[in-house]
Amino acid sequence: MNALFLLPALAILFASCSKNDSTSDPAADLTTQKNMVAQSDWTVTQYTDSGVDETSDYSGYKFKFNTDGTLVAVFTDTSISGTWALAQGSASTDDSGNDATDDKFNKLTINITGNKQMDHLSHKWLTDKITATEIWLRDDNVASNEILRFGK
Repeated sequence: MNALFLLPALAILFASCSKNDSTSDPAADLTTQKNMVAQSDWTVTQYTDSGVDETSDYSGYKFKFNTDGTLVAVFTDTSISGTWALAQGSASTDDSGNDATDDKFNKLTINITGNKQMDHLSHKWLTDKITATEIWLRDDNVASNEILRFGK
């Protein structure tokens, strides 16, 4: 009878002994993400502010995130320069005063000004997804309902 109880207990014990995700190197993950962002030109595939789709405001813009932390937005004959930085999320609360559960997300900070479109992008964004073909960002203030997505 004890063998009937021991077998399921052992199965549960072995199932719980899987590889721990905390052993991965977060710096390597961040470096990989930085390299993906800086690898080529990007276009805005979605921009919403307060739930209003303003993606068309970025039609024709190309964005280049350089490895040195500079950013260039090009529209026809006009170039606008700025900076960008990708930082690792934290277990401590940030200075936004918003939802503390979003602090674990990496943050992509864009500093670029020069026209209304660039002023809207100049922000500290939470990274929802960074791949070789997509960058999905959102504002940490849920009330603003601001979403920014880049694609290739």
